[in-house]
Amino acid sequence: MAERRQLSATAVDERPLVAMCAGKDCRKRCEFAKIRVELDAACDVVEFRCVGICSGPVVVIGADSDKPQVYSKLRSKSQRRHLLAAVVEGRKPSKALRERTVTGPKRRTTLRKLARVLG
Repeated sequence: MAERRQLSATAVDERPLVAMCAGKDCRKRCEFAKIRVELDAACDVVEFRCVGICSGPVVVIGADSDKPQVYSKLRSKSQRRHLLAAVVEGRKPSKALRERTVTGPKRRTTLRKLARVLG
């Protein structure tokens, strides 16, 4: 019985890992601070250097998973709400969030820079 309690306590304490670009252009946008505050309350946030996808903020969901998702230009309140739902509640990304998905070489560059930070 003690093992069972310990396992459930560990599962509750586990917080998702999210990464944010902390480059100058992303940081100076007011949305960066808003997203950062909302994510800090719900998960662990790691910042990494500029990835060259300006007009941010740029966020990586599931940074420590096998298939991290990279999103950019998350500026509206509804996009922040969809982001939190995907991270905290584990929902599938909404259409509004999927439209902001970064693919191709920019995604690979972002994940490479993030891997350096995570070690």
